[in-house]
Amino acid sequence: MKILVISDIHGCLDALRAVEAEEGTFDAVLCAGDIVDWGWNPCEVIDWMRDHNVIAVAGNHDREIVARYDRPEREPIGCETSYASHTVNQLTPDRLEWLRALPDQQLVTLDGISYCIRHAVVISETVNPIHDALLDRRDIPYFHELWERFVGNFADHPKRRLLFGHSHRCYMMQAAPGEAYINPGSMHYRLCANAATPGADYIVIRDGAVEMKHVDFPTAHLRARIEASNFPEEIKRPALVYARSAVD
Repeated sequence: MKILVISDIHGCLDALRAVEAEEGTFDAVLCAGDIVDWGWNPCEVIDWMRDHNVIAVAGNHDREIVARYDRPEREPIGCETSYASHTVNQLTPDRLEWLRALPDQQLVTLDGISYCIRHAVVISETVNPIHDALLDRRDIPYFHELWERFVGNFADHPKRRLLFGHSHRCYMMQAAPGEAYINPGSMHYRLCANAATPGADYIVIRDGAVEMKHVDFPTAHLRARIEASNFPEEIKRPALVYARSAVD
C-alpha cells in the first residue's frame, strides 16, 4: 500500500498538484490539518481533499477560518487585507461545512499500523512544544503516555505512530520498536521549514516504510498575486521574500 501523508497545505493548490504529479497514484491520503488560510485557493484545496477521500483533521487555522466566517463583518471581495479575509470570502457554504466538520483527531489502521492523527497536542496552541521536546528528545520516552492520552488501549494497536502537523518540519522519530512520531512538514511555499528553497514537504509510506520527500513548484504567479493584493506591507513583504522557487 502507498500512503501519501500531508499537512499544512494552507490553501496552496500548486503544492497539491506538484505532489500529485510527482507521485502519480496512491491508495490513501492522511492529512494533519491546516488545510486553508495563507493561500489563494481554499475552495480548490477542499475539493481536492474531498475528491481523494482524504482522512483529515482540523488545524488551528481551519478552526480560526470557521470562527471568522461566522462573524458578521466582512471585507469586500477584491479588497481583502489578509489571507484569512480572502479565504473567508471564497468559501461556499458546503465547503465551510466540510471544514467545520473536521475532527480534532482521527485513528486509522493501514497495513497493520495504527496512526493517531492530530494537528498538534492541543489544537489551539500557536507554539509547538511537542516539536521542541522531540528535537531535544525529551518526549521520545513518553510515547506511551501520549498514546494512552489520545487513544487509550495499547492491545488493539501493536504497531503505532503518532502523526502531527503544525511545526512545518518534516521528520520521523522512532520512540521504540513499532512506535514512532511522524510529521510531513508544510506544503505551502512560504512555510517549508526543512528545505533550502520553498516547495512542498510531504511523506510517502510504502508498505509501512516511511520516506520524507520534497518537490519544488513555480511561484512567479503567486508573487504577482501578492504584489497585486491589498495586503499591508507587513504581510506582503515577508510573503514576497518566501515566494521564490528553484523552478521559476
